Amino acid sequence: MTPRLLMLVLDAFSPRHCTPALTPNLAALGESGAWSRDGGYAVLPSITYPNHASLATGLEPQSHGIIANHVFTETGLVPAGDIGARGTTFLDAARSAGLATAVIAGDPRILGVVGAERCDEQWPPGGALPPGTPTVRGYAADAVVADALRRTLDGGADVVLCQLDNTDGISHIHGPDSPEALAQCAAIDSLVGGLIDDLRCGPRWSETIVAVISDHSQVTANLDLPPIGIPAVLARAGIEAQCIEDGSCALVRTEDVAAARAAIAPLDGVAGVEDYAPDLLYAHARPGRGFATGKPLTRGLHGCLASRPTLCMATGEHPGVALLRDAFGRKAPTAAALPRQLFDALGFSWKVAALRR
Repeated sequence: MTPRLLMLVLDAFSPRHCTPALTPNLAALGESGAWSRDGGYAVLPSITYPNHASLATGLEPQSHGIIANHVFTETGLVPAGDIGARGTTFLDAARSAGLATAVIAGDPRILGVVGAERCDEQWPPGGALPPGTPTVRGYAADAVVADALRRTLDGGADVVLCQLDNTDGISHIHGPDSPEALAQCAAIDSLVGGLIDDLRCGPRWSETIVAVISDHSQVTANLDLPPIGIPAVLARAGIEAQCIEDGSCALVRTEDVAAARAAIAPLDGVAGVEDYAPDLLYAHARPGRGFATGKPLTRGLHGCLASRPTLCMATGEHPGVALLRDAFGRKAPTAAALPRQLFDALGFSWKVAALRR
């Protein structure tokens, strides 16, 4: 028996939306399998690329290096997908164990973040959506991604990371608790239900673990309030710094950490400023507030503490699901802890190490 693992990431799906009324398929999967009922937790900042890097490597962002959707470098900010996470991923470990691996992503930049080039297969090929691909907010429609996933699994892939983006996109546009976002939650519930039904009817269900998770959730923005602008405040205070403002969080790199903290903490809308690394601060916003990004804030925001809760459940007939049920019942997993738990449940050893490639 060759074990099979599918990590299915529903981007920005909040555990508060997993209910029998709204998402009956997901609720039933949780009841019959392993379910962290109150959700798991994103690493901070609670945004897409740091959490996908943690879900792949089992490391915190300070170790794998993907601290935001962009990364500080000596030459300026670089997209996270161009840098890639440091460390051995569960996909690397699976391939070393002789398993066939793949990454399927509605957001092609995730491929670079998780080192998909080292896998046996990746979609979209070459990291670019095929011409004519239906999109939501610039990312592939979930139905297209699900079709690619089915082809990959039918082709014999053993360990797969798949990201479905549209819950995040619709929530950004309309707000995470809007009728449109709730309709998208129902739609993804139907899609996941269909995928699981197909897998149940296949020959490998008895050796399969499917983890259905999210990378973060979202909070609703109050667009009547102005965005928080950190760079201008630091400039007026004469503090040299680089800044990444992303939704409801900001990362500030400076040699004058104490002065930067003193300048940022009193700003209207700032909930707190924390040490993140020796020369790096993490600022997070109060619920409903966001940081200026050079473009208007969206109706749905993430990055702050309030958007940490994540969907976290697993199903399948592999005996490891019972181990996950016990583990999730004891402690809600973080994005950094979950991949090790999943890989251990398969019965494989995975030495997690922060290695620069």
